[in-house]
Amino acid sequence: MSSVALICALGFRYRVWCVRAPATGRRNAPRPTPACPAFQPALRSEGFGYGRRRERCQQPVHGEWGPWGPYSVCSRTCGGGTRSTTRDCNKPEPRNGGRFCVGRRMKFRSCNTDPCPRGRRDFREEQCAQFDGKHFNINGLPPSVRWVPKYSGILMKDRCKLFCRAAGTMAYYQLRDRVVDGTPCGPDTYDICVQGLCRQAGCDHVLNSKARNDKCGVCGGDNSSCKTLAGTFNNAQYGEILWTALLSTSRAFCKVCSYNVVVRIPAGATNIDIKQVSYSGLPEDDNYLALSDSQSNFLLNGNFVVSMFKREITFKGVEIEYSGSNTTVERINCTQRIEEELVVLCVGNLYNPDVRYSFSIPIEEQREQFVWDPSGPWQECSRICQGERRRKAMCVRKSDHLVVSEQRCENLPRPRGTTEPCNTDCELRWHVAGRSDCSSKCGPGYRTLDVLCMRYSQNKRLSERVEGRACADLPKPQTREGCHGDCLLKSWQYSAWSQCSKSCGHGVRTRQAYCMNNLGRRLVERECNEQQRVLSEPCNDVPCPDWSASEWSECLVTCGKGVRHRQVLCILGDEKLNEQRCDPNAKPSAVGSCELPECASWQVGAWSPCTVSCGQGYQMRAVRCVSGAYGETVHDRECNAAARPRDSQDCELSACPRTASVFNTPRPAEPRHRDTQWRYGSWTSCSVSCGEGRRERYVSCRDAQGGVADESSCAHLPRPPDSSMCFSPCGQWREGEWTPCSVSCGVGRSTRRVVCMNYHHQVDESFCHPDERPSTEQECAAAPCKSSYHWPNNQPYVPYDPGNHPGHHSWNVPSADNQWRTGPWGACSSTCEGGFQRRVVVCQDADGRSTNHCDERVKPDESKSCDSGPCPHWNYGIWGECTRSCGGGQRTRLVVCQRPNGQRLNEHNCDMLDKPADVEQCNGQPCPGAASWHRRPWKPVYIVNSPEQRSVGRCSWESFG
Repeated sequence: MSSVALICALGFRYRVWCVRAPATGRRNAPRPTPACPAFQPALRSEGFGYGRRRERCQQPVHGEWGPWGPYSVCSRTCGGGTRSTTRDCNKPEPRNGGRFCVGRRMKFRSCNTDPCPRGRRDFREEQCAQFDGKHFNINGLPPSVRWVPKYSGILMKDRCKLFCRAAGTMAYYQLRDRVVDGTPCGPDTYDICVQGLCRQAGCDHVLNSKARNDKCGVCGGDNSSCKTLAGTFNNAQYGEILWTALLSTSRAFCKVCSYNVVVRIPAGATNIDIKQVSYSGLPEDDNYLALSDSQSNFLLNGNFVVSMFKREITFKGVEIEYSGSNTTVERINCTQRIEEELVVLCVGNLYNPDVRYSFSIPIEEQREQFVWDPSGPWQECSRICQGERRRKAMCVRKSDHLVVSEQRCENLPRPRGTTEPCNTDCELRWHVAGRSDCSSKCGPGYRTLDVLCMRYSQNKRLSERVEGRACADLPKPQTREGCHGDCLLKSWQYSAWSQCSKSCGHGVRTRQAYCMNNLGRRLVERECNEQQRVLSEPCNDVPCPDWSASEWSECLVTCGKGVRHRQVLCILGDEKLNEQRCDPNAKPSAVGSCELPECASWQVGAWSPCTVSCGQGYQMRAVRCVSGAYGETVHDRECNAAARPRDSQDCELSACPRTASVFNTPRPAEPRHRDTQWRYGSWTSCSVSCGEGRRERYVSCRDAQGGVADESSCAHLPRPPDSSMCFSPCGQWREGEWTPCSVSCGVGRSTRRVVCMNYHHQVDESFCHPDERPSTEQECAAAPCKSSYHWPNNQPYVPYDPGNHPGHHSWNVPSADNQWRTGPWGACSSTCEGGFQRRVVVCQDADGRSTNHCDERVKPDESKSCDSGPCPHWNYGIWGECTRSCGGGQRTRLVVCQRPNGQRLNEHNCDMLDKPADVEQCNGQPCPGAASWHRRPWKPVYIVNSPEQRSVGRCSWESFG
């Protein structure tokens, strides 16, 4: 037994390691993957300690296909339709992570492949005709619109969609997502559409068949039943001079011209190919091909109207392609068999045409060589049950009874063929599978019946559901019947909902249900079983708050071991929450250790002997700054100057004899001016986490040996500052949309609103960095203004001054030639109620020049109010329970931004409003007999190049009573 099987055999597991089966030549390391990888564990919580779960392994069940169902009704009655059948993956269904069935769920086969009778409409044309008289409220379409198929200009991938063209117009539309199964993909192919996809079919109308017409037009033929005729035509007869004005899509010619017969192509011909080669090598040679039927009715380029572009002509159900006249080789070709005589004509210039043609015609054979054989193969049953099948009549050669193409017998009367009953072991019936509840609980009402078409097998005594159209010939029962309610209403009554199992992250709440009638009497539960009861529902589907950590700061020391910091916040979406809302056990560390290259240190030598043999003297030693494992000497500034050891000290020996003349060696005098300089450490962190604060650093005066000197010794040098301002932005700038330009011409100004935002709340601008504030105003350029005007005779225009005219005392005098002109309304200043719009209103004369002679009483408004609907507002629910019963807890509530109609919006839509609190303190009274730690503010403690903070705590005892 494998390790996985052994584990699953035990039934339960806590934590296991999965390993691969041993392989030759190498050892498989265990991987921390849950056991039973091929199984779907069913998890359930057990009471075995915090966080411990037991999981039961269930054996996977792989799905297997059930039997194929009966085939559906054929999609066509002739011309090659399809029938389909399906099967389900339910013997058994996949469970517990088992594999789903592999293979086809649906399969198709061809049916009714006999050709449709001649003269019958195209199958796609029939589908378009079903929409005749339906204009779909499309502009320009009459109520009597007639729809015809649209073939050309349709993408290959859309050939199985039903595109129809309004007859007499070029407008076409998609009327269905897909055509009926069995519809040819196009007029030039035998492939058919199945389930909206183009599938291969042969000329025998059978799916996946490779049968093709030979050059004689015989399906599956060997080209032996026809012969090819070819010839040329280069002699034309010219008649009278005709002037012709043609359509824009045709070519006009004025020549000595008339129509000349090139060749008459008999009925039954196939593979028709006619070419007219330009004598000049240019498209414009004024020689053109034309077509007519045997009755001299033009099919192409008749009445001296020539089509310049490619087109298709339908002749008795056959598609003929024409290249258009705007080409050096004008061509007409057709691969299908024509059923009537086709006349090829040419018309054009004085130059002789160069026409070349070829086509295939059947070889003349005696009629009696081919006969219909009525004893062909049986065709499919016409119905699923109690149907009839018919033998297919086959065209055979009389001499050897060889089956040939049906076209050989098309002129012989076709026998009907023998028939016999089929599928007689079953019958079709309508079956009432179920009834709905009565629409009235008290008094008369109605209910609906689920009526299904069922196939009953008399031998197997089985029944199965089939398509409804299989029972179309049977009278269908009514799907609705009357009923009468008993006036005794029964329903589920519920208790109050329990508390949600989770405060966030998709919890569940439950309730109890009781079956009660309208008299208040409790009933057994089965009395209400027909009604659905809801015993649980999801709750608190908002995501849970989680910890978010920023990037680590730089190490707080320049060498050796130190610490680094990062900001750890409790967030929900983009909103910062109180830390108590997140799991304290999962909080990432905000302080981490860091290690840089080893610090340089002071190294001292041995003290020298005292400079005197008696009395007081001094002694010295070497002090140097070293770094690295090998003690490499570096510059003194690499070491901490404040910790530099002394390099001299006093020494005292025994007193010298008084009688002896002792000359003490004096200590070298200190130089008057030492080589001093300012030294400074790194800046401390800013005193505030955001906004404007202060930072500090250690500054001292040092001598050449790195010792601390009096600051007066460095007075000749500028002292570096030991404190400075610092700014950390608390928010970020957000800008609105630019207003319309302030002028209608020339250069104006455009403004926008800029606010400082912090977690979707507007804060004071001092919380954002002032140097990064976006601009609130910019220049804008409209159309150039007219600067000067000139009248005839190059006289400058002088505005009329009504003040100089007798009887006028004001400049603003209305005139019929002057009128107010308005510009377009600008954007609304508010996205909801209470906004306004502005526009430019100017006074202009008849020539469009600005003037002041308009009537102020009829001046249009320059502004108006605009209302884009009610503004959203904050809405909030009731407070939840407090997290603690004493000693200070928290309680929360849901606060959302929504419209007055209750539609919930994103919170930034309510940014301009103060958001109500969603967290508040509660139960702040101290707990009886509770001891707790109280934390005092941080005090700065400076270590070499490493500012740290230390907190002093004290333990206090509180008692009541």
